[in-house]
Amino acid sequence: MKFNKTLAANVQTEWKFYAIDYKRLKQSLKGKKCGARDPSLPPLPPTVAGGASFDVILDECADRLLKFYLSKEAEVLKYEETLLERLNKLEVSEGTSSLSRRTSRTGLSGMASHPSDLSLAAVTLAATKEALSEHTMSSSSEDEEDPTDISSSPSEESPSCSSPVSSPGNGGGLTRSVSLKDLCRQTADNEHFKDYIYSIKSLRTFERELTLLLDFTSLNHTGFRKILKKQDKVMGTATQEQKLAEIERKLPFLVDGGAIKPLHSKVLKMIEATVALKPLLPSGWSDRKVYTIGCFDLFHRGHANVLMSLREFGHFIVAGIHDDESYFKLKKKYPIDNLEKRMANVKPFVDMIYVIPSTDPLPYIKNAVSAQDIDAGLCCYARGDDMLNFPSRDWVESVMPVHFLPRTEGCSSSLIRTIYHATDSATREKAAFAKTRYDGKPVDENGDVIKTTG
Repeated sequence: MKFNKTLAANVQTEWKFYAIDYKRLKQSLKGKKCGARDPSLPPLPPTVAGGASFDVILDECADRLLKFYLSKEAEVLKYEETLLERLNKLEVSEGTSSLSRRTSRTGLSGMASHPSDLSLAAVTLAATKEALSEHTMSSSSEDEEDPTDISSSPSEESPSCSSPVSSPGNGGGLTRSVSLKDLCRQTADNEHFKDYIYSIKSLRTFERELTLLLDFTSLNHTGFRKILKKQDKVMGTATQEQKLAEIERKLPFLVDGGAIKPLHSKVLKMIEATVALKPLLPSGWSDRKVYTIGCFDLFHRGHANVLMSLREFGHFIVAGIHDDESYFKLKKKYPIDNLEKRMANVKPFVDMIYVIPSTDPLPYIKNAVSAQDIDAGLCCYARGDDMLNFPSRDWVESVMPVHFLPRTEGCSSSLIRTIYHATDSATREKAAFAKTRYDGKPVDENGDVIKTTG
């Protein structure tokens, strides 16, 4: 595959305008490739139809990439504080929760107090695992006639524990007579469980985001190297190493990953520490069906992150998707992707899809969920927290637990739609270089949403 296609296939849609303009740089070289040239003469800078030289375009690319990186670096370093706050909150709630897996406190307060040094997290993690190991052996010998009443989410390998399940908020009393339905609802309402879900989902999403950023800088580094090599070949020069060294001095993160690389390593340790604090879950938790509803237009990594996180709540994922007409009635515009494409984008992440041909999803989810699953407590509903009062919530919450997940910041269908489908180029360019608010929509310098009629 030619590099320009590789670049297009691996760059996030919203980041395209910050990437090296490899295609334009190649076109500028082709503008001087035709015709005989006296090899004894020094090469002239190639030009494109608009008159910009190769070196001018190269500098523009470097400036845009620098702007992008500095903006992202500031965002991720600021978001690190949010992650540490969530992890500290998890540690606090774990210490008082009846869902706790640990018999002794080995807190993470040191990590939260010293975000620049995560060596304490490794010590904490080791101590936690040791406590868990001792507790498991002790509990197994004491409860041989009463097997463990917990299960781990199939989406991760979390520590197991052989202690009886306690009902949240009852002072640690045993609840073997409580139904799975009641246990799952009590777990869903437990603060320690909520703190765990927000911490682990945020961390895993953030880790994927940092990986994408590191891959993006690496891909651009390769692009600069390849296009400079091509320039030497076309122009008969030998300036690749010199020019690449100049770019690397200007953009050192292309070489070492900047502040993002060490932050990525810290986040991996934070994920390990969070998993060690995973709460006890009722036996049967992982057997549940998980329901969700959405439109999923212009499918992006935020959609993927939420759908992947649904495995925290059960093993069988069922997604309802609004058809094109109901989408139009809900949003006063048609989706960019038709129903067939939206279903195809969602299907790799779920086990079953049903279509909702109405603005009111209630009759459809009522018929999608079986009465047997409701009675047995083998179903729940989960979605992003960008719409807490989602349609049909009253009925859904009356028959099954409802879980919310933090959304992925910095991306949204609205952002992509504005960048690529606004009716005027000025709006598209403004959105491409705009900041985003929590729901991912692009905003101007006053914080107002940049709107499109496209």
